Amino acid sequence: MPADDLITTFLTAQRAFSDRVHAVAGDQWALPTPAREWTVADLIWHLVTEHRWAGPLLSGVDLDAAGAVVAGLYPAGPEPGDHDPGGPDLVRAWDIAATQSAEAFRAYGALAGTVHIGRGRAPAPEYLAEMNLDLVVHAWDLGTAIGYPGPLPAEAVTAVFADARAIVDRTPAGMFAAAVEVPADAPVLDRLLALSGRTPAR
Repeated sequence: MPADDLITTFLTAQRAFSDRVHAVAGDQWALPTPAREWTVADLIWHLVTEHRWAGPLLSGVDLDAAGAVVAGLYPAGPEPGDHDPGGPDLVRAWDIAATQSAEAFRAYGALAGTVHIGRGRAPAPEYLAEMNLDLVVHAWDLGTAIGYPGPLPAEAVTAVFADARAIVDRTPAGMFAAAVEVPADAPVLDRLLALSGRTPAR
């Protein structure tokens, strides 16, 4: 996918996730989500952490150096699964992290190099495609958990699905649950969710 299209998908998917973060009610932070054993707050904290790493990684440093940058800028937070209590501070943390990651990916030359991620060095566009998949799937997780009424943006879902098989195939074992079977003519979102190990809503 061309770099400009990847960026457009990223911004669209990020807005969809943000819409759902801002829709979380005060009594919904501890609700379970379809994402492993994470609560709503855990899921959002996972995305906060992921997006805080984008700027340092895109600067070309290795994982250790990127981790040092993130640790120096932000206090340590809970690991997903530790049941972050959530609330307005977590919403603000997401908004800041989202703004910073969007600026990092849109910076001149950001997608021209490589990044050091968990599976080693990878082209920056591959990293962005993986972030896009994470945003769309976790936006569905969050929306499902809180009963968000709006659909995911169809253009982002379609764009992410085009890259999803390659992403799952190159991802280390255990990062995704086993794929779920759905009909070949199922909606694109259902096929994307099934590929990520989720059972689409009926």
